[in-house]
Amino acid sequence: MSSALVDAGIEPVRVAVESRDLISAAGVTHLLTSSPRVRVVAERADAHVLLALVNELCAQQAARLRASGSSRIVVIAARVHDLTPSIAAQAGLPLPLRRADVTAERLVKLLVGGQPVQDRDPVLDDRDRELLRLLADGATVAEVAARLFCSERTVKYALHQLLERFGLRNRVHAVAWALRSGLL
Repeated sequence: MSSALVDAGIEPVRVAVESRDLISAAGVTHLLTSSPRVRVVAERADAHVLLALVNELCAQQAARLRASGSSRIVVIAARVHDLTPSIAAQAGLPLPLRRADVTAERLVKLLVGGQPVQDRDPVLDDRDRELLRLLADGATVAEVAARLFCSERTVKYALHQLLERFGLRNRVHAVAWALRSGLL
């Protein structure tokens, strides 16, 4: 641990790494040991954060991770598909990071700060968020259209695109997913 951190009284974040792939776990552990802000621990009970490495997040894995009892869970997935955000949200997990997008710096910032560091555009743009916010407040399609200064057809199309993009079933599911994911 860095003497500057010890002198400042800052305890590193304790992270438990979980993966069925031992090589991936060893690689992430190696990345994390280079940072004085993070300490990898062997036992989940000793960890502040559970870092789960998966090939593709499925509903069973998401439920198992949520049931693990860890207060903070970060998921890195090799493959992220259209249903991944919905699967994560239904289990109450944050949106998984794509393994290809993870760097040591991004990972440490995420583990220490608790918020994903996004180099790319956010999952939802401002207009999508406003559409979901208005629906969450109980607005009808006509009211959303009036507030967003567009036609009802445009609102329906934007909503359809959201539902398709994230594998959601209806407006209620879309609002619930956005709230659970922390996007609203």
